[in-house]
Amino acid sequence: MDYGIIEFLVGIVTIVGFMYKFEKDTREEFRRDIGDLRERLIRVEDGIERLGEGLGRLANAINGVGEAIVDYLGFRGVLKPEEATYLKSDIKRITSIATNPFTEAERRRLLELVDKDDLTLEEAEELHELARKFYREYIEKTPDAWKVLFYAAAKHGEVLRKHSKQPSQPST
Repeated sequence: MDYGIIEFLVGIVTIVGFMYKFEKDTREEFRRDIGDLRERLIRVEDGIERLGEGLGRLANAINGVGEAIVDYLGFRGVLKPEEATYLKSDIKRITSIATNPFTEAERRRLLELVDKDDLTLEEAEELHELARKFYREYIEKTPDAWKVLFYAAAKHGEVLRKHSKQPSQPST
């Protein structure tokens, strides 16, 4: 056999060996990179989830402040009757689109309480709770859902003001 052919075959074997090693090293590096990317993706997803939870808490806090302000305005008698009438008509329109999980009975009760001008303290609290439920369920479906909650907060404040002006009954 000629030394030229042997050198040629040795060169080919060497090249094939280098190519095999390169492919093997590249594949291992690729697997490590994929693993790193998966870990990073999991961390990003966790961060996004925590951010969403934080935004939810912030939205609840802002909503709570709004409720407290309207409750206070109702308590102080700042809201005018025509404002309440406007909110009542809007509540009727908004609740007509309400579907599950807000039940038909809850919708009817909410509208009964909205139509009632003189609420007891228990009824005002029930209205406020129904309005909170309505708000939580429908704020993403209708941007006007806040009106239901604010009306209930104002009505609750109004009832609290009325009850605070009544003289307390002496205990016997």
